Amino acid sequence: VRSSRFIKINTRLMHSSSSSLVIVAALLGCIARSCAFVLAPKQLMTKKVSESIHDHGTILWLSNDDDDDAIDISITDNKMMGGGIRDKSFLEREIELISRLDPDHADNNAEYSDLQNQELVVSELWTIWFGERGPLNEQRLRSIEETLGDPSQWENAEQKYMELINEQCKSDGESKLNLCNWVEPANRLATLLYLMGRLKESKTWCDAILEAKPWHIGALSGIVMVCVQLRDEEGATKYIQMGLPNLSTEMRSARKAWVEKNVEIATEQLLQLQSSNEIYEKISKAFSKEIVSTDDDSSSSWQ
Repeated sequence: VRSSRFIKINTRLMHSSSSSLVIVAALLGCIARSCAFVLAPKQLMTKKVSESIHDHGTILWLSNDDDDDAIDISITDNKMMGGGIRDKSFLEREIELISRLDPDHADNNAEYSDLQNQELVVSELWTIWFGERGPLNEQRLRSIEETLGDPSQWENAEQKYMELINEQCKSDGESKLNLCNWVEPANRLATLLYLMGRLKESKTWCDAILEAKPWHIGALSGIVMVCVQLRDEEGATKYIQMGLPNLSTEMRSARKAWVEKNVEIATEQLLQLQSSNEIYEKISKAFSKEIVSTDDDSSSSWQ
């Protein structure tokens, strides 16, 4: 019964319109819950990993595919630099929502259970992650998702994900990606690569996502799943412990510490973003004045 409830909750949160992949997408983009559901071959699960899963509520789902290919993703040193002036309201709201993952937060609905409050918070986080680059880009991202029910479309979907990532996360003349500009296309790409059995590539993207947003619960679960499939016990344990601790009484303090740590990281990013926006505004104003000055000089010379 609890497993059925889990699937129902997560299929709703994952925003997948493709019926044939909805359960897989839900599992790969899953959130840490108040209890652990482990869907993995027992021979892969050591006592250490299993105990970590129980505490942090990570869900695992495995395929039989593997791949030795790897890719290299570089991230800009200043995570908030690049891509011009950005709307800081999304990150501000994200910080508020991360704070509310503390079950004792004052803004949580007192009439709801801890799990119900968590579901509301996580649902809004997914909404932000999908839509933080505007409705047109969100529709492009969701249109790619709609094709994933047909494996013959996966190669084309991969190309379209990369187009979005390069458009939104790479500045002119720069070779490095800044996933802070928009993390969700990379997260969907990591999901697709996992489904295609390209595990090391999927892990590389998950690492890049978590560098940009260490609180991204979908990527935190996804990378654990990849590590387990790769028989990487150390990696699986590491990322499970990075995940959101469950809602149990014994994990309350750990959960509060997780929230506090990630609010601090996100707040630092917000300060970087504000500074970056100020720099771009100054450059833009200076450039505009230069254009006006040049036009005036040209006009005088012509006369």
